[in-house]
Amino acid sequence: MEDKMTAVISGGTSGIGLAAAACLAREGWRTVLLGRDEEKGRRAAASVEGSRFLPCDVGDSAAVTEAVRLAADGGPIGAAVAAAGVYTEGLLENTTDGEIAACLWTNVCGTLYFLRACIPHMKARGGSIVTVASDAALQGNVQTALYGASKGAVLALSRSLALELSVYGIRVNCVCPGDIRTPLLAAQLARYGGTEADMAASYPLGRIGEPEEVGEAVAFLISRRASFITGAALPVDGGLTDW
Repeated sequence: MEDKMTAVISGGTSGIGLAAAACLAREGWRTVLLGRDEEKGRRAAASVEGSRFLPCDVGDSAAVTEAVRLAADGGPIGAAVAAAGVYTEGLLENTTDGEIAACLWTNVCGTLYFLRACIPHMKARGGSIVTVASDAALQGNVQTALYGASKGAVLALSRSLALELSVYGIRVNCVCPGDIRTPLLAAQLARYGGTEADMAASYPLGRIGEPEEVGEAVAFLISRRASFITGAALPVDGGLTDW
């Protein structure tokens, strides 16, 4: 068990990020949750023992750098989880410039800003980074060209960064979840239609996933149990990408 090292989690106030924080806290990590909504952030921190919330928009480079600096003040950073992201759906030909910019800014630039800020705090001791992509990073999905492009970039970033940081003893891996029962999924269904039952019918396991199932995968990749794993893309998708 890692002894009270700090794990910083972007998008840590709900969904997969919050579930990962809970799993890491149980394994002895001090967790710092980054998110935009302060009220939600305070509730999230209260739900995970020993955690701390710091307000941060990953699309704001200066804010990310400052939040990570404050996180490091509470203890050495040994892990970073890049879980902040947005979802968008639609035919590319109907996609506006604003939609393209917003999706890429959060999912790609936000991940780059966050990891760029974390790396200097991890180089001296080594550690582990986990990014959160999607099944859309591994296979094509209808009406998700933009979203798939953004998550494909996260996966490519993770693989290259694994090589770049190996000399410092920092491992970098990527989880690729399928549909997971989170607030983001609820918003997706409300905006674009469909039901969880419709989604479940597409999965070999016959259901969608739970946030804790992805959180456990994140915690495993961060732990010493995965000490010889880096540059990996781990599907957590109930077999969806095996079709």
